[in-house]
Order: sequence, then C-alpha cells, then structure tokens
Amino acid sequence: MVRAIENAWLNCSLIYRVLLVLFSSLIIFISAQISINLPFTPVPITGQTFAIFLLGLILPRDWAIYSVLTYILEGALGFPVFANFRGGISVILGPTGGYILSWVFAIIILKSLLNYIPKFFALLISSFFVLTIGSLWLGFFVGFDNAFKMGFLPFVIGDFIKISILSLVPIKK
Repeated sequence: MVRAIENAWLNCSLIYRVLLVLFSSLIIFISAQISINLPFTPVPITGQTFAIFLLGLILPRDWAIYSVLTYILEGALGFPVFANFRGGISVILGPTGGYILSWVFAIIILKSLLNYIPKFFALLISSFFVLTIGSLWLGFFVGFDNAFKMGFLPFVIGDFIKISILSLVPIKK
C-alpha cells in the first residue's frame, strides 16, 4: 500500500500533490478534535500525534513535512484547526506550542530512524521527542518543576497505545 502511494505521488501533477497536502492537513484537523481535556494540565489528549505519525509513515518525508507545516500555517492564520477548534498564533505561542512546533522535527526524526531501527522504536523516539519539547515549552507557562508531570507523564500511556497501533502500518523502508 505504501509503495503504491509513493509511486502515485512521484507520478502525479502539482495540483494533485497540493490537494494531497491539503487533505493530509484535514486529517490532522479531524484528529485534533478527538480531544480529552485534563483538569490538571492545559495540554489535552488528542489524536493529532497519531495522524502526524501516520502521515510520516505513509507519505514521502518532504510531503509529510509539507502537510504538517500546512496544518500549522492554517492554525497560525486563525483557522480553528487546533484541538477544541482553536486557532491563531496565540495557540502556537501558548502552552501547547512546543508540541505543535515539534511535529515537523518529529517527522524528520521518524523518517531518518526508519532506515536503521524497527518502526516501533523509531515511533517511540519520535514520540519521546514531541513529549520532551512540548514539556520544556510548557515549563515556561507552568514552571519547569511542573512541566514533566503536566506535559509528559499524562501522555505516555496514550502515546504507547498510538505507537503500538501505528507499528502495524506496513511501510517501505
């Protein structure tokens, strides 16, 4: 399946590629609305990382990055694409901004690691990166002594479940 997507991608027009990137950003938007707000942290549990890592697995690296950048740009421009239908630069500069901005680098890490280690561990390291950067950024808002327990720990089990499911996605290395 992934090989078919990549072959189709390489042989398609620019219009098709733009539409695919926009559709991919729509997938991230929809997954962002699968959201559970936790009472003790400003960071909700969402489906965004699942969608982003899925796109990172099935799309060529550059186009997965374009999809995530498009999604971030849509949100920065004020479109309500982030979790709980929020949008605007204030979301990116707010407590959840570290997670949002880390996704681009997480795709790069994921795609690079897939060449050398099993998919599960590449996803695990990429997820760890997102949680670490997100928690560090969150520390500016809640204090660094609270950042780990508010921005990292509550998300470990959910991310492990997402990674376990994503590990089943067939990919071409």
